[in-house]
Amino acid sequence: MKNDKYQVVLIRHGFSLANQLKSLSGQSDVPLLEKGRKELVEFRKKYNYIDTDIYYSSDLMRCTSTFNALFGPEKKLNGTFKELREIHFYKKENQFFEDRVQLSKMFDLWLENDPSTRDIESFDSIKDRMTKMFYKTLDDLKTNNKKSATIVTHSCAMKCLLIGIGAFKKSQFREIVTNNGQGFVLNVDFDDDLKINECVNLFDYLK
Repeated sequence: MKNDKYQVVLIRHGFSLANQLKSLSGQSDVPLLEKGRKELVEFRKKYNYIDTDIYYSSDLMRCTSTFNALFGPEKKLNGTFKELREIHFYKKENQFFEDRVQLSKMFDLWLENDPSTRDIESFDSIKDRMTKMFYKTLDDLKTNNKKSATIVTHSCAMKCLLIGIGAFKKSQFREIVTNNGQGFVLNVDFDDDLKINECVNLFDYLK
């Protein structure tokens, strides 16, 4: 009988400059703030983050710094990837949003692929690149006879991935909680097809 069971841990980066400024800095390389680093260090002390066989991250510094705060120096990144980056806002990149109601409306239209949001990266684009990276991770685990991986990424990217692999429905996008330094644990079967056996909030899983 094949032993095709794998565990993938998804973690969102810590509190960043863009979070503080309330800016649409999706693919801009904004840093993790000291406030964010300290919060991650406290999380590391309080929660016994899962040790995995492979560690992948978005190549943006707020994610690689999050990895270092949570797992370094004992663990090393096995790879950083542009495909794991956040939504690209293109001309809207780094614009500020003070009005959360307007921001919420923009994302509602974005989820519907409304023409008014065609100037930012589409839901399907993010979903497709994140899903491909998820399957790449599983293929890498299988090829190297490993069983577990951690992926450090971004909020919107994580939500699109979870919807893309069928852990959530698109209508649940807003219900997926992706706080800084937190995420999800996925226990899956993967041979030719993917079967999700469990998708649990990371901190609930670690309690």
